[in-house]
Amino acid sequence: MCVEDGDNSVRREAAKALGNLKNASEIVINALLLRLEDGDNSVRREAARALGNLKNASEIVINALLLRLKDGNYSVRAGAAYDLGELGNASETVINAMLLCLEDANENVRLFTAQSLGFLGNASEAVISALLLRLEDGDKDVRACTAQALGKLGNASESVIRALLLRLEDGDEGVRRSAPQALGKLGNASEAVITSLLLRLEDGNEWVRRDAVEALGKLGLKSGEVLPAVVQWIDRHQDTEYVGSGIDALWDLVAGEGNRSPLDF
Repeated sequence: MCVEDGDNSVRREAAKALGNLKNASEIVINALLLRLEDGDNSVRREAARALGNLKNASEIVINALLLRLKDGNYSVRAGAAYDLGELGNASETVINAMLLCLEDANENVRLFTAQSLGFLGNASEAVISALLLRLEDGDKDVRACTAQALGKLGNASESVIRALLLRLEDGDEGVRRSAPQALGKLGNASEAVITSLLLRLEDGNEWVRRDAVEALGKLGLKSGEVLPAVVQWIDRHQDTEYVGSGIDALWDLVAGEGNRSPLDF
């Protein structure tokens, strides 16, 4: 079999091909499990990716991927974290292993772990607390992925909302985009949230402004407190560069009267 070829690149491409074939037969799974022990980093990484693609969440596959979370190569650890999220097994064993990976020295491992925790849907206190710490990560992409994960998990506690509001002021535009996206999903239309989102309508980045509008639109469908606040904001800013021709989209989104995108904002 090509997955046993003496050439690293051949074994790597063979593992990749097996994952793309969508054939999760026992012989294929066993061949890929063997390649998780390969001496080459890239082969182990592709084997893990292939197992994730095949959607086989059997105990033997999960256990093998859990072992790769401790791999000596960061790309293999990151891939295993991602694939565990894809497979959807949110057992206590998996969650505990993923929580440890949030502390990994490599930012890519922390990033994919945060993302996978969002996919797995476990909103326990331990998971939320660990993700809140990653909102203060030194890597901007980790902070952004963590904000998105918190939005998916649906925990709108005071501590989560407060932490996301702080990220609206983040120095990175990607994080400032992820924070309003998460807030829009969590459905907390408190005065603090609305006020903070309105401030982002004056953000220097166009996409941040659009995401703030989208969040306000989602929250406006759930609370009658949003529209009056937006009306007041528009009244004060209607002649500024931040509103412009996007004012109609803002009205429509918040009032729930249409689905136009906030173009030209």
